[in-house]
Amino acid sequence: MKRPLRILFIHKDPCSRAYKEAVSLKRMGHTIDLACEALDDHPDIRNSLDKIYTYSTLDELAAIIRAGHWDIIHGHNEPNEPTEVAIRNANSCPVVFDCHDFRGLRQKLDDREKVTERCCFEESDGVIVVSDRMVQVVNQYYAPKTTIALPCFCLTSEMQRVFKDKLPGNHMVYQGMLLDAGIYPLEYRNYHPFFKDFTENGIDVHVYCSHFNPRVQGTYIDLQNATDRFHFHHYMPYADLLEDMSQYQWGLTAFNVAEITEEKRLTFLNSILPNKLFDYLFSGVTPIVCNNETAGAWVEEHDLGYYARTEAEMLDIMLNEPPKPLMEDVSRISMEKHTKIVQDLYYTILADRQGQSRS
Repeated sequence: MKRPLRILFIHKDPCSRAYKEAVSLKRMGHTIDLACEALDDHPDIRNSLDKIYTYSTLDELAAIIRAGHWDIIHGHNEPNEPTEVAIRNANSCPVVFDCHDFRGLRQKLDDREKVTERCCFEESDGVIVVSDRMVQVVNQYYAPKTTIALPCFCLTSEMQRVFKDKLPGNHMVYQGMLLDAGIYPLEYRNYHPFFKDFTENGIDVHVYCSHFNPRVQGTYIDLQNATDRFHFHHYMPYADLLEDMSQYQWGLTAFNVAEITEEKRLTFLNSILPNKLFDYLFSGVTPIVCNNETAGAWVEEHDLGYYARTEAEMLDIMLNEPPKPLMEDVSRISMEKHTKIVQDLYYTILADRQGQSRS
């Protein structure tokens, strides 16, 4: 049995992926500290942490890193800058870069941001991305020392799988970010045309929005006022969200690419594997994928959802196809099970470091 590790997570405001990894690594016996600016998105991460350091500037973060003693520093993006600070100040401690969002693909970077991104990919001791396809994409642009893929699966042992009765009729759920049209670089989060089309064709749409902001979601408020088939739901804790979503037949895993013309940005969207896909499956909801080749291939390979090649096909599926049977074996999407690949990466990096120090 290899010794437990003391790990420092770095994240401006830990998201669901950081939370799930922290819970999983804690269950493996490791000690997790965190350096962050805030704990707004997932305050429950506190339960898996030994110590929390807060910083308000990157200089403060650098001082925390220089003063600490960890076996591994695990930097999460976005943004990328905290991981660069870790690499520059960690002395002999290895740094892993967990790339949730490949920013250089998703949007234009200025010269300073390009330097930061290259540092994170090439000067870190290892890189973690969200899909096997993204491993290939990263290697087309950068030369990381080693790269692994860990999709953002579900915390299957932490959450009780509770199902509500399915609502009568035809109901689709979307959980995550949504924005009005034209907000760069997140134009693909404009779901209003989809939702308007669905509701006009008799489908009830339920939205669990990660951040409600009327200034950038006015079209959805207008849609809710215009039809009884569009439903905004208030924020709820993760476990309650998973239970509440179980009422619905369909879960939307799609992007709106109408405003996306750059090939790099389309590559980004086609290479990621959204965490909501696995949340839907845990909740007993059939995913419908569109404009995301990696997620589409995944649901078809496992026969756990539908891959619509066009936006019109999404509607056709919901109107004419049956939902898929319940996925019984949740170990297939268990973050606790699959996070072992991260632990293995840590130990490999440390063994390589030890071998280098002896030579």
